[in-house]
Amino acid sequence: MKIKFAVRSEKGHVRVNNEDNFYCNGVFTLPSDKISLQGIVETPCIFAVCDGMGGEDIGEIAALKTVETIAEYAEKIRSGSVNEFVKKANEKLHSFGLRTGTTLAMVVIQEDSFMAYNLGDSRIYRFERGMLLRVTDDHTIAEDKVRMGILTPKQADKSPEHNILTRYVGMSDDGVMSLPDSYGPYKLDGKILICSDGLTDMLSYNEIVGLSSRSDDSVDKLVETALKKGGNDNVTCLMIECQ
Repeated sequence: MKIKFAVRSEKGHVRVNNEDNFYCNGVFTLPSDKISLQGIVETPCIFAVCDGMGGEDIGEIAALKTVETIAEYAEKIRSGSVNEFVKKANEKLHSFGLRTGTTLAMVVIQEDSFMAYNLGDSRIYRFERGMLLRVTDDHTIAEDKVRMGILTPKQADKSPEHNILTRYVGMSDDGVMSLPDSYGPYKLDGKILICSDGLTDMLSYNEIVGLSSRSDDSVDKLVETALKKGGNDNVTCLMIECQ
């Protein structure tokens, strides 16, 4: 099966640099304030978005090293050895001796289905019969409180803790490493959206649905709308569609 993809990543209007990065079945980039890419690949394939943290160029390095590691471990990831890849990415980030890390939202596509994996608050959505369905759960303090019944989802969105991560690539407390959650398998049918929180913090559910329905320029419209609404963070949007 052929998979069409389009990705766009921008620094935004507030951040000094772009700490986001992406992986499109073997293709990733050096840190860049603005980049867009599109193409068609054959299954099996891997796509991911990483949102680095740590300030200045440290977050850029964390995201870059993680997508580099996806490329190194692509064959093992496709066979299901995702934890092995994450362990290696953790080792690389710890070798810097600095407190840094990155989110991970990754889709592994087989012939007619896909698995999703995440750490942090970059998200994966799938479209089914015109509906936008969120696949991943955020690993944040606010989302933990939603799961415990302390906050409603709407309250969590407005909480100052909604961007405080509880799990991410590079995290290690007392030697305990965070491993990703997995979701699926899901039938490969329609579009899949992978994005950093620079998109979901700026756009509502209805805005994402409406803009994603565009056939050719949905990625551009999603990112441009996020920038028009403030562009308070780096924003990366990766759209996948089976042909």
